[in-house]
Amino acid sequence: MDLRQLRAFVAVAEELHFRTAAERLGMAQAAISTKIKDLESELGFKLFFRTTRHVSLTQAGAVFLESVRDTLNTLENGVAAASAAADNRLDRLRIGGIDGALIWYLPPILRDFTAKFPSVSPTMTESSSSQDQIDSLESHHIDIAFFRPPTMRPGVKFELLLQERIYVALPRNHRLATRTGPVSIKELADDPVISYPIHARPHLNRLIVNGFAKAGVRPKIIMEVIDKFTTLQLVARGIGVAFVPEWIGALYLPNMPLRPLAEEDLTLQFGVAWRENDRNETLREFLIPVREHAASGQKKLDDIWASRSEQQDWASNLDHRSWDTE
Repeated sequence: MDLRQLRAFVAVAEELHFRTAAERLGMAQAAISTKIKDLESELGFKLFFRTTRHVSLTQAGAVFLESVRDTLNTLENGVAAASAAADNRLDRLRIGGIDGALIWYLPPILRDFTAKFPSVSPTMTESSSSQDQIDSLESHHIDIAFFRPPTMRPGVKFELLLQERIYVALPRNHRLATRTGPVSIKELADDPVISYPIHARPHLNRLIVNGFAKAGVRPKIIMEVIDKFTTLQLVARGIGVAFVPEWIGALYLPNMPLRPLAEEDLTLQFGVAWRENDRNETLREFLIPVREHAASGQKKLDDIWASRSEQQDWASNLDHRSWDTE
């Protein structure tokens, strides 16, 4: 069985006429008839009912047609993708990112990029671990990654995009919920803390532990949760307080008191990484708006930080446009 036999079979199945199928493929009618006979002989069953005036698919032929179409489409797509890769251009871009990248930083970039390059189909995969994303880059499972350093390896290029400070999320009835301005770690010494597991959120985990140690107090960690939005739901239900990256403050979160942390030296870095020897033209084009967006994203965070340090009840003043970094 070869591709020419399969293509001949599809042509005859779609045209239901040997001469028309032969003309479609640029073959002699006798040649296409021979290929169908050879294919039927190899399969061990008939694909067509034939008379001198009529051709139709057998039931087995109809079932086989669907599988052959899928096979040929997969092959053609694979050839096109390989050809594009050989020319250092891809019609897809596989993106890995932490939650902040996928939810807040990337959406406006993807919107503009896909408008400019409609033939490119980006796919996004979330991972909370920088280590996992570097593994995925090295194994060619993704083309570009957005995470927090310092986890790096030779052959992986990293570029810093943003510096993020920390907010503290408080229950609505918390004694500091109506506070105007930042809240210090020492003021939270007696509060139960919802933290993050070190294997999934190593940077936030260490930041909390180190922040409390520097303040001279021991955190009362009552649980560890991976997902930040689950954490916020627990805070809203009065289970404890939690510390979240600055990008969370750019979201629309009504009835959720978020206050800047007074310890402004507790910061998180956020950046982009890719394989250093990757010459993919699509990747290079995508990096242009990624870099351009860094300045506006940082300004957005800084403006929100400054305004939230001064305002008492700011959540109700945000609107859904703040999901973008524009």
